[in-house]
Amino acid sequence: MGSSSSKRSSGRNNRSSSSSTFVQNPQQKYYAPQHSSAAPVSSNSYGFQAPSQPQKKQGKKYSLIGDDYRSIDEVTAALSQAGLESSNLIVGIDVTKSNEWTGERSFNRKCLHDIGAILNPYEQAISIIGKTLSSFDEDNLIPCYGFGDATTHDQDVFSFYPDDTFCNGFEDVLTRYREIVPQLRLAGPTSFAPIIERAMTIVEESGGQYHVLLIIADGQVTRSVDTQHGGLSSQERKTIDAIVRASRYPLSIVLVGVGDGPWDTMRQFDDNIPARAFDNFQFV
Repeated sequence: MGSSSSKRSSGRNNRSSSSSTFVQNPQQKYYAPQHSSAAPVSSNSYGFQAPSQPQKKQGKKYSLIGDDYRSIDEVTAALSQAGLESSNLIVGIDVTKSNEWTGERSFNRKCLHDIGAILNPYEQAISIIGKTLSSFDEDNLIPCYGFGDATTHDQDVFSFYPDDTFCNGFEDVLTRYREIVPQLRLAGPTSFAPIIERAMTIVEESGGQYHVLLIIADGQVTRSVDTQHGGLSSQERKTIDAIVRASRYPLSIVLVGVGDGPWDTMRQFDDNIPARAFDNFQFV
């Protein structure tokens, strides 16, 4: 941490954009995702081996974008206005158990992560974000993580590739998403703290380059029934603390909501986060 090395450090791997080489064997044994906080291990977490990844060129420092976004188009416009030829995108995907019922109205009572003939809400969001924001990422390498499954809960994240290898563009994000999701056991509780903390580490490793963390999630941070009125759950407190600490970094956090919601709580959550160096968290 704190290194002047680039976000795409030479110790991580890149790979060809061809998806045919990486078809998952349906009979292949499931391996738990590689957690981002763990020491590097053999790259067989999902049965793939990737060649060496080139080091990303150090880019210029960029100004921070504004706030109060209501659509991905507004995020794109803000990036353009801030002169972000390269925005260094990071993606986090919510794989908590609530995804099994928050498609009751919006996704024909199916799990929001259902993989089928029709794109699910996460696939739609990834596709839209890819079309609108991919032009800002000059090297096309995207750190992508999941959180909230039975191996990470509210404590950790897992990388879409072993050894923290980055996805090669949004088409690869979609490919890996479709390969990984059927193997997962959705769990919880929901906390955004682990993915925000991982994003802060990436910013530090890049030498302070500006990044945008895009979190795609189905709802709010977990609030247990025994949380007192006016109080905060453990997950809410840790998420707020992470957002406040992240405001000291060149990092903007955009939460893209999918599914039925409820969304009023998330908007209130966004508006009531205190004591930040800048308004770095926005709900779309």
